[in-house]
Amino acid sequence: MSLSFSPSFPALSSLSRAAAVVVGAVLLAVAPAATAVQAADEGFDQVTVESGSISSDGELTLSGSYRCLSTGHSVRVAASIERGENVWYGMDSIPASCDGSWHQWSNTKATEPGAYKPGPVRVKTSLVEFRRSGFIPMPTVHAEQVQAIVLTGV
Repeated sequence: MSLSFSPSFPALSSLSRAAAVVVGAVLLAVAPAATAVQAADEGFDQVTVESGSISSDGELTLSGSYRCLSTGHSVRVAASIERGENVWYGMDSIPASCDGSWHQWSNTKATEPGAYKPGPVRVKTSLVEFRRSGFIPMPTVHAEQVQAIVLTGV
């Protein structure tokens, strides 16, 4: 003899559906952040410098490309050019559009005339996110690369 017992509890069924909806909503809310973190961990965020030029009056221009995913915080493209061995001259950073697509960036800054001459140089580029920690924005580097390029004279 076998007994079978399968009670029907409508209130429990509604509660289960409500719990499933809440869990689904939480997963949908967390998924973009998890995707951004996973992409950053897998090297998705990248930045390069492809060209540079220097004018006779010292105007330095660097250009390249980057891609990143939004983290909900301010992300910027930063570039520095080597002035001497491990002495870097930083340029002002520019805002990044972190939508997962490749974007071009270009930055120009005045330097002292004669500080740089056309020829090979090393450039450090970074994708830097600034997160508030109290009143102070703290930088987090998502991607950084040092590359050799040739400055052209203009």
